[in-house]
Amino acid sequence: MSLNALMRWLKPREMVFFELLEASAANILEAAQLFDRELRSGDPARYAELRRQMKDLEHKGDEITHQIVDKLNQTFVTPIEREDILDLAHCMDDVADCMDAVCERLVLYRIERIMPAATQLSSVIVEGAQETVKLIGSLRKMDNVADIRTRIRHVHALENKADSLYHGALAQIFDDPKDPIELMKWKEILETIEEATDRVERVAQTVGSTVMRNA
Repeated sequence: MSLNALMRWLKPREMVFFELLEASAANILEAAQLFDRELRSGDPARYAELRRQMKDLEHKGDEITHQIVDKLNQTFVTPIEREDILDLAHCMDDVADCMDAVCERLVLYRIERIMPAATQLSSVIVEGAQETVKLIGSLRKMDNVADIRTRIRHVHALENKADSLYHGALAQIFDDPKDPIELMKWKEILETIEEATDRVERVAQTVGSTVMRNA
């Protein structure tokens, strides 16, 4: 057993931190699947209900993050670095915030037609959220480092894909700016969706650094 693994084994097993982080990851996946499904519906009449449901999930994520912060304030020794716990919690919270912001704009901006790039990006968020659930779950034992690294590389590849989709969509809307107002609406929406994929990658990076220090 390595020294890091021994020290981790000797630490108090505050399993509640893992439970809360896993709950946050599951919430992100539920939100991502809802977001992707409703964007693909292409039905503006459903966006108000999408906004309501997403707001509920965003509030649920906020509550989980508050619980994590409260528990950190009450705990002297944590099973992994408290900075990593905070970073993971806040980054997952940011993913939900981004999707919630997009849902708000779909309603406020009265979006009638969804750009193909938006649904392509939403599918990337779903895939990233699926990997997030598995990566967060791996923190309990950290016993399969090779699998963790493979998943982190996959998330990095997803972020590269999201960047390409985002830049391609921007090029498309600026190539033929028939309606400057629509252009600005979609520029903001696409930026916000792409930001969600950035936050997913940050979660994967934090898991990677945590495992490197503790495995």
